[in-house]
Amino acid sequence: MNIREYIGLDYEDRGRGPNAFDCLGFVSYVFRRELNIDLPDFLDTYRSAEDSSGVAAAINKRKVDWERVDNPRPLDLILFNVLGHPTHVGLFISNDDFLHCFKGTGSCLERLNSLTWGRRVLGFYRWKG
Repeated sequence: MNIREYIGLDYEDRGRGPNAFDCLGFVSYVFRRELNIDLPDFLDTYRSAEDSSGVAAAINKRKVDWERVDNPRPLDLILFNVLGHPTHVGLFISNDDFLHCFKGTGSCLERLNSLTWGRRVLGFYRWKG
């Protein structure tokens, strides 16, 4: 996996690519390209990435397709709590690095133990769908 090709893509509310994404669209894009897996797009469940309860409902609706894991592997999903809801996802890369797409930053590589993200991690999940 060439991580550099996934860094610097634009953020777009409800974006599904190929050049701009929201967090769920970004995860789906990487899964399709790296694992040949088409994830559900969730767009029928929320109006905007700002709709915290709608995004949380989309994530909870599809949790049956994911298995919670304690020891993540590359490309396992990370679920984050943002504004009191499980509304953001990223992809575990290695050690303490994760890849995600977020409003204001676009797609980037960050540290799980950072002040911004460390306290927000709700868990790691592996696709079983």
